[in-house]
Amino acid sequence: MEIRLNDAYALTTPEEAREFYARWAATYESEFVATAGYLHPRVIAELFHASVPEVATAVDAGAGTGLVGSNLCALRPSLALDGIDLSAEMLEVAEAKGVYRNLYERDLMQPVLDTDAPYDALISIGLFTHGHLGPEALTNLLPLVRPGGYVVMGANESHFLDRGFEDALTSRGVTDLEMRRVRVYDEGSEYRDSLNVVSTFRVPG
Repeated sequence: MEIRLNDAYALTTPEEAREFYARWAATYESEFVATAGYLHPRVIAELFHASVPEVATAVDAGAGTGLVGSNLCALRPSLALDGIDLSAEMLEVAEAKGVYRNLYERDLMQPVLDTDAPYDALISIGLFTHGHLGPEALTNLLPLVRPGGYVVMGANESHFLDRGFEDALTSRGVTDLEMRRVRVYDEGSEYRDSLNVVSTFRVPG
């Protein structure tokens, strides 16, 4: 059965997400990424590289199959990068890329324990979109970063606006928020109209 992006947007529970990504892990890159013109892992890695000074450690929240990690470590080869994801099967694919120091299977709707936090920086795409996480998950994400550390976080534009992410961030003390609208897929993709908001800020402390 062909898996479509809209199937991911229709998820409603962590259990559904685990089952869905367990089925998608083996073909995610070969059947989706390769044909959909998915630009965002490269784009957000480049934004991180341009926006964040040299840091020692970072965490990829929602690491999936490691596409963000691969792009980021090509730009920052000395960075010690850990990854977190709900799906053990997606993390198996990420591990094979050899770019992560540690990989953790965690539900980001729960407090994230037993990692190498706090990190100097966090990078994330794919978490904050329809059928996935809302701004309430920031309660568990932001403590992964040391006070004064950096966050570069992509979110589906309509989800970002509908769920009030900007207010959620400012209510948590973020005062230096920069937001950029970026294209997620290339011009030839059937998803070419999809936009993300990439938020860049430092963790209050």
